[in-house]
Amino acid sequence: MYTPSGWSSVIARLPRVAAAIAGLATMAATLAPTAADGITSSSTVQAPRVAAQPVRPVKATGPSAADPVLGIPKPCKPQHAWPAGARPAEVKRQLAANTGIPLVGAGWDDPKNAPMVKIIWETLEALDCTSYLDVVKKSNPGFAINAAHISGWAFGDWGLTRPNAVTLDVYKWHEPYKAGDRGRLVRLVVHEIGHAWSQTPQAKRAYDRFGQLYARTGNFSDYGRGSVNENFSEVVGYYVARCAAGNPYARAVRNKGQFDAYYRLVRDEVFAGREFGPAVGQTPNCSLAPTRPRQLAQSVGARRVLKEKLDH
Repeated sequence: MYTPSGWSSVIARLPRVAAAIAGLATMAATLAPTAADGITSSSTVQAPRVAAQPVRPVKATGPSAADPVLGIPKPCKPQHAWPAGARPAEVKRQLAANTGIPLVGAGWDDPKNAPMVKIIWETLEALDCTSYLDVVKKSNPGFAINAAHISGWAFGDWGLTRPNAVTLDVYKWHEPYKAGDRGRLVRLVVHEIGHAWSQTPQAKRAYDRFGQLYARTGNFSDYGRGSVNENFSEVVGYYVARCAAGNPYARAVRNKGQFDAYYRLVRDEVFAGREFGPAVGQTPNCSLAPTRPRQLAQSVGARRVLKEKLDH
């Protein structure tokens, strides 16, 4: 407890305390930033500037570069995530904007075709870090992808249903999609674009080399026997869709390295070294791509018909 004399001592110090407080107030006013820019202080003293941190680009919320997508063990890193829940018209608009490819045909607009459209979306995204599509677009300014009915049994074609367009009959795709062999639908997309690619000036060397190789090696798959053009598209399609059922590059169906030269040609001449799976003959990660279609009917003949349709 303070005595009267103690209080006298405290009172005597008050002027010095007041002076110290006044000095601190002056210093604070000097250092305070102005309201004009929020950064620079008064003319006598400047507050330290903090370097702006770079803004990180927003990444697509899809699988990373190491994650497989349906049919493709090692796709390009996706730049555009699949817009789940979007209306077909919006999906079509985004895909056309992402790829720079006109999308035509009524198949894009049917909500029932959404799973098939997603396969097309992911396949084109999986190719985006290569020049595959760019070469086609540059040489064919009117190149388009047409989602529409195709007369007959074909699941896809190049330039037949619609000139200068890859036509994909997404209505027929429902059957193999339900059967589980979705990797072959991926391969079908790449296959049909391969026809357009092979007709570009940039493809001449690769296509000529393939013709010579085909004369020595022979047919690559069951489809297109005797046709250099169809075999070329098969070699390219299965190169990307490593998880398609019956892929001739797979260890189980390879014939003592018979198709290694095809694989190397596509790797080096078409995709500039970019691979979509492990080395030829090794088992790829097909965790997201069923490799064996489920039985659609008890009849062996019915399953054979489905396979023949998918082989186009």
